[in-house]
Amino acid sequence: MLLVPIAAPIFLLIKLAERLLGLKTSDDLTAQEVESYLRDFLDGTGGDWDWDDFTSIPITDPTLEGIREQADLVPLPLDAEGEATLRRLLEEVRTL
Repeated sequence: MLLVPIAAPIFLLIKLAERLLGLKTSDDLTAQEVESYLRDFLDGTGGDWDWDDFTSIPITDPTLEGIREQADLVPLPLDAEGEATLRRLLEEVRTL
């Protein structure tokens, strides 16, 4: 909590610089990488921050970005409906 007053302005400055300088604000993930994020989260094998990274950083590919956005809407902690949604998204990304 002590870092919030320091981190928040830095974060805002970075975001402002990205907009003004046209810096890339999305990640070039592949379908296989998106599949890995979904599978690891469902299996509980991902790293501590993997799910946060996946749901927080937009993906350049619009199809994969749509999958990421849907996954981000699943409420946590995960219930049966949320798990079913993520499994459906996992199957969808496997067909790409």
